[in-house]
Amino acid sequence: MRKHFLSLVFLAVAPLPASPANVVFGRRVYAASGRTYQQIWRLDTTTRKTAPLTSSARRHVQPSCSPDAQRIWFLSGAFGDELNTELWWFDPRTKEEKLALTFKSGISRLLGGSGTQAFFTAYDGQETNLYSWNGSLKKLIAIDASSDNPAALSPDTRTLAVQTEPDSVTMVDATGAHGRKVAHCAAPAWSPDGRMLACAAGRVIRLVNLTTGIEESRTEFLERSTPPSVAAISPGSKELLVKTVGASSNSTSPQSDYWTLDVAHAKWTFMGSGQSGILAPGLGVLLITPRDLASVGSRRDWVSQMLAVDPVTHAQTPIAEGTASNVEPSLCSPNMHVSSHTNAPRKKHSPRRR
Repeated sequence: MRKHFLSLVFLAVAPLPASPANVVFGRRVYAASGRTYQQIWRLDTTTRKTAPLTSSARRHVQPSCSPDAQRIWFLSGAFGDELNTELWWFDPRTKEEKLALTFKSGISRLLGGSGTQAFFTAYDGQETNLYSWNGSLKKLIAIDASSDNPAALSPDTRTLAVQTEPDSVTMVDATGAHGRKVAHCAAPAWSPDGRMLACAAGRVIRLVNLTTGIEESRTEFLERSTPPSVAAISPGSKELLVKTVGASSNSTSPQSDYWTLDVAHAKWTFMGSGQSGILAPGLGVLLITPRDLASVGSRRDWVSQMLAVDPVTHAQTPIAEGTASNVEPSLCSPNMHVSSHTNAPRKKHSPRRR
């Protein structure tokens, strides 16, 4: 079994770029009249400039880049309905958006994908499952959904760490083959090089070397009484971004409180509160601020900012602000090729219904 586990883990060794990088995120710019939609935007972490990638009449939710940045997967659905029933992909080079799949019961979380295959979780009315789509839909494994991040896709998109029990993670490859279980592990998160897995065991944050199976570190979280989970791991696995339940935990858009963990010194540093957060090369911690109501014409809409938080000085620098909702940042390769055309993306339907 150990040999099979390692064979799965060794697939996940293609590193993400340490610096520079792109960040893709969702941004909806409100207007005094007419409909507006959440679009995919790009942040260049070197120049700190942002620019829209899409401009189509649909919402773009949970954008996630393929490792080569030639495809960005996202979720969508009917206007006015928060249920995400559609899986789409966007090509930054051609500006083409294409419908891959309609999933009537709704997709919960998009984990990401390669140039040809995407992975997501969904509740089918009885249980939460992990699915893949590569032209056809396949259910890979049932998930224990007791944590907020019960599954994670490796940086090279070949292996998934899936929480199958409240305190156990199963390694699954892209075909659905099951590998070894990692005990005392929930809410898994991959290191950028795919060699480490961070997870929570109650109030303890663990860092496990997937090549050797050895636990590299374990640090107890005493900053709050609520359980922690890992949001991101830095290149080299020297620093973790850890979150726990923050204010408004029972609202439709709950926020978390974020800390960085210096692994070598077991040192916790509070970074702030937000809806989501990542570690971004050259910027420190990117946080999406808690929502606030702002006047837009005769109505009021929810707005949020994206801030860069310096891990040393704790200075907060606005990256994306204004009368807009900014959400769901994720890292993307600096090798993204973006079309210079300003025309609206072409829409091509290739639905496959469940």
